[in-house]
Formats: sequence, C-alpha cells, structure tokens
Amino acid sequence: MIHVFAILKANAQLFSTSQVGNSLSSDQRIVSDTSSKKQITTDDKIKINYFTKADTSKKNLDTGIALLHRNQLLLPWQMDLGNLGSAANNLFFSPNMDAAINLGTNGAIPYIWKDENIKYYGTTRPYTNLYYRLASKQEQQIKLLHTQNITPQWNVAASYQKVGSPGYFKLQKTNHDNAFLNTHYTSTNLRYNLKAVLIYSKIQQDENKGILSEEYLVDKDYRDRRLVPVNGQTGYSTNRSATTNYYRSAHINLEQQYFVGKADSIYNTDSSEKIYQFKPIAGIKHRFYSLFDYYRLNDKYPDSTYNQLLATTKDSLTAKNFLTRYGNAFSLNGNVTIRQSILQAEAGYGIEVDKINNGIATKNTYINNYLFATIRKDATNNKSWFYTAGLKSYFTGNAIGNSALNILMGKNLNLNSNVFLGLSTTLQSASYIQQNYASNYFRYSTDLKKQSISKIFLTYHNDTYHFQSSINYYTLGNYIYYNPSSLLAQQYGKVIPLIQLQLQKEFVLKQFHLYNEIWIQTLTDNPAIHLPLLINRHIVSYQNKILKKKLQIATGIEGKYNSGYLADSYNPYLYSFVSQNTRKIYNFPQLSYFFNFKVKRFRASVSFDELQTFFVKNNINYEGYPATNFCMRFGFYWSFIN
Repeated sequence: MIHVFAILKANAQLFSTSQVGNSLSSDQRIVSDTSSKKQITTDDKIKINYFTKADTSKKNLDTGIALLHRNQLLLPWQMDLGNLGSAANNLFFSPNMDAAINLGTNGAIPYIWKDENIKYYGTTRPYTNLYYRLASKQEQQIKLLHTQNITPQWNVAASYQKVGSPGYFKLQKTNHDNAFLNTHYTSTNLRYNLKAVLIYSKIQQDENKGILSEEYLVDKDYRDRRLVPVNGQTGYSTNRSATTNYYRSAHINLEQQYFVGKADSIYNTDSSEKIYQFKPIAGIKHRFYSLFDYYRLNDKYPDSTYNQLLATTKDSLTAKNFLTRYGNAFSLNGNVTIRQSILQAEAGYGIEVDKINNGIATKNTYINNYLFATIRKDATNNKSWFYTAGLKSYFTGNAIGNSALNILMGKNLNLNSNVFLGLSTTLQSASYIQQNYASNYFRYSTDLKKQSISKIFLTYHNDTYHFQSSINYYTLGNYIYYNPSSLLAQQYGKVIPLIQLQLQKEFVLKQFHLYNEIWIQTLTDNPAIHLPLLINRHIVSYQNKILKKKLQIATGIEGKYNSGYLADSYNPYLYSFVSQNTRKIYNFPQLSYFFNFKVKRFRASVSFDELQTFFVKNNINYEGYPATNFCMRFGFYWSFIN
C-alpha cells in the first residue's frame, strides 16, 4: 500500500487512462450511453469506480478479502484505549500538517470523517453495500452505503455508520455516528463540474480514567474484567461513567468549476457512434466550505486525587468549546506550456471567518485571508515523470504567517514498479484549546510560538516482487505537546530530527502468503515525542478458490509487535494523549487468527483476537488502559445491485 497520497493530500497520479473529467491537460469526451441499456437485463454486471479529493485518479472498489478481518475504524498502527471507538493514538508518527487552526482534541481525530477522504462514485447501476460487525461484549459496528447515477454525468451517494461498544472494563462505553451525503455532476458539454458534500460525525465516550492497578489483571478473582476497579465513578446509572467526552463535527463543502476550451464531435471507425470531445484551456473555480465543531467535557464528580489541577467539589465540572468556520475560495486555472510540456496551474485567494467560543470567557471572531497556488504535470506515458506542487499561505488574521507547502514527484520505472519523492513543510499555530482552556471552575491561556514541521520522503514500490520501501525524514521546531501534570500546552524549543524507515515484503508460494511490514523510527532524546524504535506486522495466510472456484478463502495468523517505549499517557480532561517520561511499556506480540471468505458479492470474516491472553496478561496500550481480553469477531459485507 502506498501512503504518499494520503500524506500529501495532493491531486496527482501516475499515468492513467481513466481520470476524473476535469483535467486540463487531457481531452475529455463522453459517448452515448449504449452500454447501460445492455446491462438492464443482466443481474450481476456493474461498472463502478470512485475518486477522492486527496487522490483524483479513478479506482475500482476493493473487493479483496485478505485484510477483511481488520478493524475498519483505525489504521494498522493506531491503538485505542482497549475498547472499540475509544480515543486512539498512532505508534507511527504522522502529524497534522494543515496550515489552518483546528479545535484541538487528538483522541477523536481517527473517528471524524474528513472531506479529502470522502469517496465520489460513478456507477452504471444503483449500488448498495452493507457492512456489519459483531463481537464479544456487545461490540457492534454497522455501515450502509448507497450510490447511484441520476444521469450518466450526475451521481449521488449517501453513507451512515454506527459504532457502539460497552467494553470489557467498567465505564468505557463508546457510541459514535458518522454520515455523509455527496454529489458529483459534470454537464453534458463537459464545461461545468460540481462536487458537494455534507459530513456529520458524533463521537461519545465514557471515561473510566484507567484501572486502579495492573495487578488485578493477574488476579484470578478478576477474570471477569468488569470487576476490575477503575479510577472513574458511576454517573446517573451503574453502567455509565460520571465523566464523559462528547465531540460533534459537521462539514459542508461546495466546489464548482467552469471551463472554456475547444469542443468537437467525431464518429468512431465504423461511423456507428458519435463522440463528443472537449479540450479545456482555462477555468474558473469557486469553493464554499463551512465547519461546525463542538467539544464538551462533563465530570459530575471531579476528583483532585486524579488531577491536581482540579479542586474537589460536589458540583459538576464542564468545559465546552465551539469552532464555527465559514470559507470562500476563488481561483483561476489553465494550461501553461514550459519546454513543450503542458502543466496545469491554479492560483487563487481565500477568506475564512473563525468564530471561537469556549462557553466561559473567550468569544472571538477572526477573519483570515490566504493565497494558494498549485501546479501539476501529469505523466503522459508509462515512462514520464509526474509532479505536483501546492502552496497555501495566510497573510491576515490570527493565522497570519501559517503556511503549507507540498511537493510530490513520481515515475513508473516499468509497468510494475514506481518511485515517489517529495517534500512537505508547514508552519502552524497552536490549536484553539491549546491556546485557551477553560471550564466552569478555572481557565488557562498560553502564549505559544508557531511550530514548524518539515518532511522529506522517498518511496519505492514494486508489484512484481510484492515489495515496498520508504524513508521519511522529519525536522520539528517549537513542537507543541502536553505533559501529564498540567492542562497547559508545553513547547520544546530545540529542533527534533526524526527518521522513519519502512520495509514491506510479501512472499508468495502457490496459495501460501507471508506478508511482512517493518517500521524503524529513530529520534533524539526529548520530552515531547516518544515512539517505539521497532513496529512490525506479519501475516501468514492460505488463499485459494475452492468448491469449484465458487468459494474464495483467506485464512491464517496475524501478529503485531512494537518494542518497549515511553508510551504516551491519556488525559480525559483533554481528550488527548500527553507525553510522559517515567513508565516504559513492554508488551507480548498481539496474535489473531482469521478466516475470511467470499461468495459472489457476499464477503465475511471470523477472527479470534488477542490470542496471547491465553498465555500472558492483557497487553497495556497506555498506562492504566489494558487491551481487551480474547475476543471473537464476525463481520460481513453484502452488496446489492438494483
């Protein structure tokens, strides 16, 4: 899997004959929709693809089963508090490199759907997909997607996800809702293009504040983990915590583009079909976006023994934070010819209005103006380079000086291998909660300098040998972080260098597969960032089609391991992870057995996770937060074509 697109969020791709219909460097065409008429009498045939704003190349849906058993909510190296949907942190360093100022609760980030990752579909038939996952202790996840084309050039899609889990330990219930509704339209003459999306995320988490002692994990009297004492207290019922975190985010994005260019109509070779062609020369683009983020902490029984900054009181402690953002961006784009190469260039101006309210003292409105520009050259054949570069810089408002620069280059070395190299750098202000933290009992303000993050990376990928290698080099200046003894954000004044090296290789012998992925991370000693030196994942599986090739299966063992390190602590009063320098955590390799299978459009998996708990105690994800016990999970995807 190549990670550079997700990291850069750049609109770039290697040579492809199926691009989104708004590329300025290629002829656009649309043919009469004769193929869809032929498919009306066919139950199983459908042409469906998708693209995202982060990667505009069109892709087919993933119907593989090799990784069907994995947690669909988190990336491979993200680790939660020991319950599905609970706050999660990444063992693999991957910072936010956006120039805009965010609200600032990193524990909820993995569960909030982002505009750049939402899929825009194109399909010849109405398509519905249902995903359901059930596990021990009433852990459940359901996700429903429906998409259809109203016309060949106009698609709509909607998706809803529900996640809920009481957890193995007391007072750690999670309850999440996510949804999106989007549309993508291209006019018949291909001059006008529209993308619009509405995204909603609601994250709810009960806080048990960690178990009292890890010694309970080896005590036979506490084999039922619901009996293990925790730091938190019960609230309005014995099953709900007195301390809860709530995060709600709604995002609207409307993007319109109009092109001028040359239009023509030609016939195919046998003159049976007329093809309309349009070659864009220049365009104008408008984007309207809005963001409504709300975060609330509520503790009915604050306890000073847990956090020295909190005064013991019988009254509830509440902290509320609101961020409302309205933005407009206008740009011109067109083709630029340099040394006989056609480049796509875009330059524009944007304005954002941020309204901040912490419910106590801070109620501010900021007007931020920024300039942005991108330039891109697509690969015109299998041997040419593509490159893309983008710059965004704020020149007024409270974000003045914030900027982000992304450069990405790539080339197909042959049909089955490619190379990517790039540079990303950003200058950021502290988040709003890091600058001002307030509750109904206390308030704190900090004056933090802008932090800088720069990254240089190189990735080589080879499909023939199932091999990938990457190297990332970061430099971090004025890095902002928390420590366990304070709700005030801290800042490390020295530059922090960080190197990441990845090796990924899959060995295949007939139907047997051995997948290996290893990351090595090295950095100098500092109080702000702690990472495991080694993280690795290995999967041994048997994959085949059986029963006259009607049943496709993938079954095997997956193991994950990371070396001991000063794992971050979790602070429920920040809904975030904080750096600590006293406790190193060492764990036994995490083991799972899985059996995945597919019959036509039905895919399912059965997995037995945390197998190591038959031999050792629960792994410790973070101090006070053990991983789950042995757990059985069943999940399935079921697709419907109308």
